[in-house]
Amino acid sequence: MILKGKWMPAATWITCLSLLALWTSAVHAGDVAKLAEDAEALIAKGDGPAAYDKMRQSLAAASNSIPFDIRKAFFVSEKPLMFGSYERVASNEFPAGSSLITYAEPIGLAWMSDGSGVRSAFTVDFELRNPAGELLAEQKAFGNFKIQSREPLFEIFTPLTLDVSAVPAGDYVLKYTFNDTNSKKSSSVEQRFRLK
Repeated sequence: MILKGKWMPAATWITCLSLLALWTSAVHAGDVAKLAEDAEALIAKGDGPAAYDKMRQSLAAASNSIPFDIRKAFFVSEKPLMFGSYERVASNEFPAGSSLITYAEPIGLAWMSDGSGVRSAFTVDFELRNPAGELLAEQKAFGNFKIQSREPLFEIFTPLTLDVSAVPAGDYVLKYTFNDTNSKKSSSVEQRFRLK
């Protein structure tokens, strides 16, 4: 049974943080080790800013090579304000009438040049099922995120808030599917929870 008219997902939002350094767009995956070696040499010379830039370029090269995926995804007790600053819930049992907050970190996003910097974008779909797999509710593009920056960002997170106040007590499976707009790749995470 699809819940229509009763299912009101709360607003979702994304916060992106970046380390401040220079970005070189000509970095390729094969350069990861070389850039890291260059960073070590610069550290030995005492040139912190240049070493930092090389480490960031190495991270960019690695990020461009990994597949789009979700590094972390779990329920948290409140909306985090910063990347990596969260408090996981003690258990996946919630009182009926709750809103569920998921902290998620997408990685491997594709970045496109836009003349003054770079841009990336992704959407998030959700499905709610019972343990038998019956679809109870769904929404495509539940979250729609666009990121513009002078350089690619690596510390990206999104706290997704879903209002389940219309859902009766019981066991459920929440599935979020993240869709990278530029690469057309997707990655999904599932979270089991109980309303009591």
